Amino acid sequence: MSPASEKELGRLSDEEYLIFRAKEEQNKDPCAAKCWLITAQALFPKNFGIQFEVYQIEKAAKNVKEAAKCLGTLLREFPRESILWREVDAIMLALRQTTSDSQVSFLIQLFHTLPKDVQLGLVLSAAERCQDTMTHCRLMLLLTTKFPETRAEQGLKLVETLLSAEKHTTGPMNPFRKMLVVDLLPCLLETSGLEVRPKILHNLLSRSIEFFVAYVTTPAKTTQGMFESEKKIEDPWQRLFSIVQLIGWNLGWELSSGFDNVSNREVILQRIQSFVEGGARLGGPKGDGGEDMREVLYTTLTIFLHALTDYIKRLYPDFNQDAGVGITSPPLTLVEAFIVPDREREESVIVPPKRSRQSLDEDPNIPIITVSRLYSTNPSGVPPLTPTTPTPISAGGISPALITAIKCWDLLNAYDTLRAEFMRLLDSLGTERWWWLQIFLIDLRIYQGHLTEAARELRHSLSRMLQASPPNPADIIVMNLKLASVLYAINNLSGAAEAVLEVIPHLPNFTGGGLTPELSVSASPNRRHLHMLALTRPQCLQFITTLLLHALRQRIMADRHHDDLCIGHLITLLQYEWPKYESVFEEVVQIMKKQGGFSYQLFYTYVTTPDILEEFMYLATKEGGNLQLDIIPVNHSNKKQRLMRVEGLNH
Repeated sequence: MSPASEKELGRLSDEEYLIFRAKEEQNKDPCAAKCWLITAQALFPKNFGIQFEVYQIEKAAKNVKEAAKCLGTLLREFPRESILWREVDAIMLALRQTTSDSQVSFLIQLFHTLPKDVQLGLVLSAAERCQDTMTHCRLMLLLTTKFPETRAEQGLKLVETLLSAEKHTTGPMNPFRKMLVVDLLPCLLETSGLEVRPKILHNLLSRSIEFFVAYVTTPAKTTQGMFESEKKIEDPWQRLFSIVQLIGWNLGWELSSGFDNVSNREVILQRIQSFVEGGARLGGPKGDGGEDMREVLYTTLTIFLHALTDYIKRLYPDFNQDAGVGITSPPLTLVEAFIVPDREREESVIVPPKRSRQSLDEDPNIPIITVSRLYSTNPSGVPPLTPTTPTPISAGGISPALITAIKCWDLLNAYDTLRAEFMRLLDSLGTERWWWLQIFLIDLRIYQGHLTEAARELRHSLSRMLQASPPNPADIIVMNLKLASVLYAINNLSGAAEAVLEVIPHLPNFTGGGLTPELSVSASPNRRHLHMLALTRPQCLQFITTLLLHALRQRIMADRHHDDLCIGHLITLLQYEWPKYESVFEEVVQIMKKQGGFSYQLFYTYVTTPDILEEFMYLATKEGGNLQLDIIPVNHSNKKQRLMRVEGLNH
């Protein structure tokens, strides 16, 4: 040893010298090092440096039991040492890790080797010493998770801390709210003997609803970075249902028992309706109704929001999807569709397969609802004239989702006090940003037959859209299709035609899927038919042509407006789904025969269906009635050429 080193050693205290010698021997002779430390401990039992060095050596040697014993002594004898608390912080961090390496695993083992009272005290002390609010909350959550006996007291304190911390954030999608509703409430609310005022439980339920609805309606990329963990929240709706069940259990709600599974949605709604019909106190002045009103409010609101988002997700498969994510199915939109009275249904018409419907569907006040299905196309890309094996756009359930949401909406608006609280909660959810709520409210009016109101709202929505820069073509398509269908249903044929023609410049690019055979259904004339139309180019054109065809047919047949131009347009439109409307063509032929002739200058350009061309050739013959047909453009002035061209149609 050099003189300089000896001089430095001479400056060390006795305790420091013993530690130095132990460290010096650690790599060369661990047994010798341990002897030095045992000697140091015996001579200086109250020295922190010596005791901490013993702990470090045992820790480095991966001796869990010995290290835990040393740590317990340090915590008991030297609770104020900052170096010790840095070690405690490392242990707390290890306990909160979702993934672990060898060092993290050792620290976790070390913690669990400590006596349980020491573990509890360690976590609680670490939380109390923490200056960072989020870290403090994480440690308190760790405490309530690992030590259930602390939940009733410490869990409620953590609730207060999280609610206070959340005041400094914006919106429900923040880490404090996530910790509250995802991590804390499910275990806290299961605690027996928990004493929480109903007002607080109502507040917690409102915050839970607000968080989960925001989560399920926000694209995943948008939520990234909002929370401490990037891990996806699994089964968010089931989590919300569980919270409703637990809070209801704490409040003594009889309706909460059904919230054990989201698949019980319709069953729960039936129980709510029975509860209301059974005499639940919901009306009266403010304050009257008590807990009955809150029970109906929150349970119905939860079912409503679940059904509403389910419906919108089925309408818009890309709802809540990140930009750039491939969507294989086109969106849908609800429109007033067409009824073909049973007596008019011909064999040539494509009839959808008969379905078993509930007895309620026989009520003329309840509309028939059909859903578009996608069909394969032939290699040329042309939609087939006959249906092939269908591929459902959604796995069923779109009609029940809509009907359940409507029933909930009606119930929540049936009583003054209930309606006021419902509207207050909707405002707190930020529904002014929910474009999809507006879609639902329009569909609600259409479903309930409030068509004049629906038309007024659709015109207002279109006016707002057209003021946008630039307007969204998809929105214009949806609103004009709905408006046209509603105006047609209330017999405003010219308005319907104007609205449906506005769709043409904005037709969607999705060209696959073929036509739907369910746009028109056979039923009694007093029924209503609603259809979930796929927003594909073929099906939008199918709806446009069908509406115009029905409007022209009514003008010609019912209004006796036998104008050749109307008849010509009708013949042109019949070709899109030929031979579906062959019987309508036969009606038109009879009119032309009665009139003795027919003039349509666009015939040569637009009528190309062989069956129709053949019929017109026949009508020009003696056997067909010698009809005077002016169907060749004026610029073909040479009569001989015209005759040759007409004769050539036979070939």
